[in-house]
Amino acid sequence: MNVSELLRLLQTEHDETATRAGNLREQIERLTNPLAETEARLAELAATRKVIDCLTPPEGRNRSRGDRHRDRLPAHRDHVQRPPREGAPRP
Repeated sequence: MNVSELLRLLQTEHDETATRAGNLREQIERLTNPLAETEARLAELAATRKVIDCLTPPEGRNRSRGDRHRDRLPAHRDHVQRPPREGAPRP
């Protein structure tokens, strides 16, 4: 292989690599804004969760969401009528 051939191969590889780098830069630019927006949304969600956690009584933090909901609405629980079981006599 002579020097001219080696230089030509190196130039071809350089051009292909430069093209690939340009494509990657474009992808990075295209994804930067959505990434920043997503990170901001995550921060908002974390802050919201922290506020809700602070408003939740300590004894209710380890229970399921449904249990906490029912405990906060005892009057509703007393008025809810369950449908009769199938085959059970109606009152």
